Amino acid sequence: MPILVPRGIGILHKEGVLVVWQLDTGKKKFLPRIGAPLLYFVNSPDPSLSSISRADNQIQLLRMPSMEILRSISGIKPSSSHMEIYEGFGSGVVFNHTSGLLAVPTENYRVQFYNLFDDREISEVHICERNHQPGDEITVIRVLSVIVVLKSDTLPVVSYLHVKVNLVALSPDGSTMSTVETRLPEEGIGSLVSLKFWACGSQNKHFSLSTVIYEPHGESGISSVAFRPTSHMAVSSSYGGDFKVWVRRHEISTEDETVENTGWRCHAVGSYKKKPMTAAAFSGDGSVLAVAAEKVITLWDPDRNALLAVIGDSLEPITTLSFVGKSEYLVSASRGSDPQLTIWSMSKLCTTWSYRLDVEAVACSVDKSTFAVLALIKPAKHMEPTEASLHGAEGVILLFNVENPVPLSTWFVSKAQSGRLSFVWSSPKSEDDVAETKSFDEVLAYINGAHEYVLLSPYGEQASNLSFSRQRNFSSLEEKERFGYASIYGELPEFGLKIDQTPFPSMPSEKTWKTIFSGPSHSLPPLPKLCSDFLESLLERRSALVE
Repeated sequence: MPILVPRGIGILHKEGVLVVWQLDTGKKKFLPRIGAPLLYFVNSPDPSLSSISRADNQIQLLRMPSMEILRSISGIKPSSSHMEIYEGFGSGVVFNHTSGLLAVPTENYRVQFYNLFDDREISEVHICERNHQPGDEITVIRVLSVIVVLKSDTLPVVSYLHVKVNLVALSPDGSTMSTVETRLPEEGIGSLVSLKFWACGSQNKHFSLSTVIYEPHGESGISSVAFRPTSHMAVSSSYGGDFKVWVRRHEISTEDETVENTGWRCHAVGSYKKKPMTAAAFSGDGSVLAVAAEKVITLWDPDRNALLAVIGDSLEPITTLSFVGKSEYLVSASRGSDPQLTIWSMSKLCTTWSYRLDVEAVACSVDKSTFAVLALIKPAKHMEPTEASLHGAEGVILLFNVENPVPLSTWFVSKAQSGRLSFVWSSPKSEDDVAETKSFDEVLAYINGAHEYVLLSPYGEQASNLSFSRQRNFSSLEEKERFGYASIYGELPEFGLKIDQTPFPSMPSEKTWKTIFSGPSHSLPPLPKLCSDFLESLLERRSALVE
């Protein structure tokens, strides 16, 4: 949308281009390829500062008239607009329970990492490239009695290939990320599915591409990706009727120089009666791999690729599998006309209990025997309005103990469609602290379909207090305000910057020279008073003689 600014007319093009005209000279400046459509332009009382609001939930501060981007403030970005045009696309939102990070696939083929406790963006990973092609659109809008026309030959329109990052998975320790991207066919030609593995650097904590696997399951789409908790192993399941186990390899040369080359290779392939593999999960100790073969659950030994057992026979295809912590129980959810939530016992290979629920998401505690489900509320037309419908709730979060079908806690939520759940630790954990994790260290994170999130307290008030401890610690990392000498010349390395807020003494003391020049420059006493006190402090005083 175009607007009128004091220096001229600025156009916010739908492709993210800012144009500023100088009315007196007719010159114009461009800020192209901002990255997202622009919504608003706001001037500040300071004529050298302005701000723009982007459609991807980001605000940028600009220095005018050079249009230099001074700072970007980003919230959780919305999902891609192409999410629903391809069958099999999931929401792709995943959590890292150890660090409290949220990974969100966004527009422009990126994955955003967002800290839930600090409420800020950490980084972005560019998954694939994009193409810039000219367009023929024209924007004509009238603002403040000014008509502005933007022709296609003035600014190119950025168009993208039909590629979508539809799945993201993180290893339990956060050191590896896997993404699935699908290039949609154009006129029935050119479809391609790619599985990528990314490694997180130990120093900069940024992900770099490690391995690319084109068409890992032929032309079939990938339904899920899961990592083994105890080793560098992953599994991908396919709607084409098979699953593949991937392991990371190491190639080290120690002749003259040490060269380390890591990558991922296929370790095993499995299938069950050529049925679509719709979900997969590893047990807490990594000894069992559960893969859903449409309406049944197959249990495998991931090291030997041996089928151990087949359990269940649900009425609808199973979409979610998850082991409850380190217990023997497995949670499965099926969706369709007859949805069902089922708890399975691995020792007895039978159903423990089940509910008829339309489950959108499942989250299991890492160390405890509790799990939470997000269920959609679909009241029938002949039913009277319930408490949930009166409050505009579209879903409900239920917290269970795995051995008891009675919920421990219940929360009604809105915008539950495409929502996700996860248990996250309320404070950062090292490998030595994992064994000492207590139940109140976990909080339940919920993000709805509009990418709005909330941290819930599943174990009482104490967890709520701990969940915000990291946010308070982050405020202490902000740069402190500087005064006097340090504000002009910088901080001296050999002295700590400490501000003495005690009032200036009215009576001279034996060590007045140590504090006489302390404090901001605008609050120091007049120079005549400083000189007299300073000289007096250097004189030695005689003690009174007692006769």
